[in-house]
Amino acid sequence: MNSFSDTPSIRKLRVYSLDPSMAIQLDNFEISTSELSIRWEELEAGPVGEYLQVIDIDPASRRLYSPVDLNSRSSLANNGHTPSLSNPQFHQQMVYAVAMKTIENFERILGRRMLWRERYIDEEGGYIRETEKRFVPQLRIYPHAIRQDNAYYSPAKVALLFGYFNAQTNDPREELPGGLVFTCLSYDIIAHETTHAILDGINRRLLDSVSNPDMLAFHEALSDIVAIFQHFSIPHLLNDQIQKTRGNLQKNNLLAQLAAQFARSTGRGSALRNALGQFDEFGNRQAPNPKELGRTTEPHARGAILVAAVFDAFIRIFENRVRDLRRLATNGTGILPDGDIHPDLTNRFAEEATHAAERVLRICIRAIDYLPPLDITFGDYLRALITADSDLYPNDAAKYRIAFIEAFRARGIFPHDVNNLGEESLHWVRFKERNWDPQTLNRFLPPRNLMRSMAGLYQAEGGMSELADHLVSKEDEW
Repeated sequence: MNSFSDTPSIRKLRVYSLDPSMAIQLDNFEISTSELSIRWEELEAGPVGEYLQVIDIDPASRRLYSPVDLNSRSSLANNGHTPSLSNPQFHQQMVYAVAMKTIENFERILGRRMLWRERYIDEEGGYIRETEKRFVPQLRIYPHAIRQDNAYYSPAKVALLFGYFNAQTNDPREELPGGLVFTCLSYDIIAHETTHAILDGINRRLLDSVSNPDMLAFHEALSDIVAIFQHFSIPHLLNDQIQKTRGNLQKNNLLAQLAAQFARSTGRGSALRNALGQFDEFGNRQAPNPKELGRTTEPHARGAILVAAVFDAFIRIFENRVRDLRRLATNGTGILPDGDIHPDLTNRFAEEATHAAERVLRICIRAIDYLPPLDITFGDYLRALITADSDLYPNDAAKYRIAFIEAFRARGIFPHDVNNLGEESLHWVRFKERNWDPQTLNRFLPPRNLMRSMAGLYQAEGGMSELADHLVSKEDEW
């Protein structure tokens, strides 16, 4: 008797590599679409799976689009619908595929299943009070929720809402003036908003208990980091950009840009944000200003500084990995000859970039578990990055952690509770390593009346009864 299962392990689905605009650019047509390999799951029409429920209601047009059936014979044979601006079923397919790929990356790196934020619901079903928590099995995704140039994650609805709008440009070289632009067809926007939902599920206090400018900025930054570093998992896109930049990823390139079509269509330049930072009028990358963080408070702009620091660390790591290849290719001069670089060198550069990007993404995501539960700062995140990586790789032979420290320092990002930026100083000290005596520990506890309130709250929660009993039993030691 055959004990092997006939159930497939993956489902391949076609998507736009970045956004639909590349499909009508001769220079980028060959890299405009990609196939994503998604973990196989039983799907209902929508698609509706274990993690996601795509609901395609278009209130502005008063339409309900037919849900895509990814189990149909044609979908299974053709790896889903052909990428299309005008097919709502492809729109549904793309948001599902990119969101699932993002979820899979988090689960693979963190080693556990992702859970969505709980909803607080009253008896009538509205979002009113925090007395009844309901488990949310699926994140809802609305590909055509709003007719405006926006897309966002709603903690109240535990849903992603994507908009569509008419391009606000008079220059047909950028976008068709007045043409429809769908945010649900931007790989970057989907990955960005999905990361918001995942991070909110991991720690909702980052949105609910904002106590400093870094907290919302961190939410934006991590969402950008995940979207940008997922570019490096698309082989033909990566090879193309390595070829065009001749292996110099400090040149302006598509890998570092976020939501280019959306930015052009709303008059915000060539990209919504660029992980390489700012460029001068001659196209040269500007040096980071360590004072910029102190005068930037808007969450997206402040988060962009953190993104630039992480990407700069990646560049340093990549350059260190390809130094020997560059020496061989240039006979030790470090200067490549004019013309296209050899395809073999392109492939080797791309291989090293993939390894470096995967390691950086792993470090950034694993660091989430090393952050304080409240009042996090960018400096805390640097400490979390260093601690998370050193726990997994005690011997940092490739000097990844030094690259992070150097890149963060260049942008004025550092914790204020250390005496120096040495790796040992940045490493979080575990509680058991401190050898606290009770008198010292009491200095860090809340006032006694607050501790009693906490114990009462935990008892009311029910699931925290053990902690409540412990607090009550130790009251004499407070």
